[in-house]
Amino acid sequence: MIEIAGEARSQWNRRFAIRLHDGAEVEAVLYRGDTLCVSSQVGCAVRCPFCASGANGLARGLELEELRAQVEQVEALGVALRGVTVSGVGEPLHNAARVTEFVTWCKERGTPASLTTSGGPTTKLATFLKDVPHHGLTISVHAGTEPTRARLVPHAPTLDALFTTITEALPHLSRRRRKKTALAYLLIAGENDGDDELDAFSARAAPLDLPVHLYALNEVPTSAMRGPGRARYEEAYARLCAAGLVVRMSSQARIEANGGCGTLIALRRRTTS
Repeated sequence: MIEIAGEARSQWNRRFAIRLHDGAEVEAVLYRGDTLCVSSQVGCAVRCPFCASGANGLARGLELEELRAQVEQVEALGVALRGVTVSGVGEPLHNAARVTEFVTWCKERGTPASLTTSGGPTTKLATFLKDVPHHGLTISVHAGTEPTRARLVPHAPTLDALFTTITEALPHLSRRRRKKTALAYLLIAGENDGDDELDAFSARAAPLDLPVHLYALNEVPTSAMRGPGRARYEEAYARLCAAGLVVRMSSQARIEANGGCGTLIALRRRTTS
C-alpha cells in the first residue's frame, strides 16, 4: 500500500510524507500549486553534507509504481499538475532504469517531467542527456575546483569527468533539448562562495553556453553549513553574470523552509519490538 501519510502547507508549498508499501517514507513537494517534486530513492548515497536527504545514507531505490503513486496520490486530492520534477530524495541516475520508465510514463500521459542530478554514473548522464524523453535536466555542480567538488558532492563524478561528459554530449542534442539543460550552483558560506571558486566555475561553464541556476542554501538540522547572506548571494550572481553566464536566481518556492531544496527527508522502514 502506498499512501499520503501527512501533509504540511505554507504560502508557496505543500509538502507530503509518502508512506511506501514496506513502511518506509519519502517526501514530495507541490510547488506553486502545479509542479510536483517527487523522490526517487529512500535516502541518497551521494551524501552531500548540506542536504538532509542523504543524512542517513541510502536504503533502496523506488520502484516504478512508487514513483507513479506519488503523482497519483497528489492528483487524487484534486490537484491539476502542469509538471513533475524528479528532484526530491535520492539521486535519479542511481535508479536510472525506474526513473527512465517514470519519465516516459509522464510524457505519455501529458505531464512533462524534468530531473536534477549530481551527474553520476557519467554513462547514465550521457544517456539521459541524449536519449531519455525528459522535459529538462539540471546538473548539480556546486564547485569550480576539484577539492571543493569532492567535499560538497562527495560520491559523484569529478568536475573533469562531469564537464567532459556534458561537452561530448552537447553536439548531439537538438536545439530544444539543449535549451532544457542547465547547471546548478548552490552557494554556501566559506565553502564555494569565494571569488576564486566562482571564477573557476565560470571558466568551466562559459564554453558550454548553458543556463545556470544559482541556488540559495536551505539550512537543515543535519548540517552546520550556512548560506552567505543575501548581499553576498547578489554579489555572486553579478559576478557570474559578468563572466558571461545566463544566471537564474532561486524562486521563492525553492527557498521556503517547507520543502525547499535539500530539506526533504527519508525514513527507513519502521520496525516494532
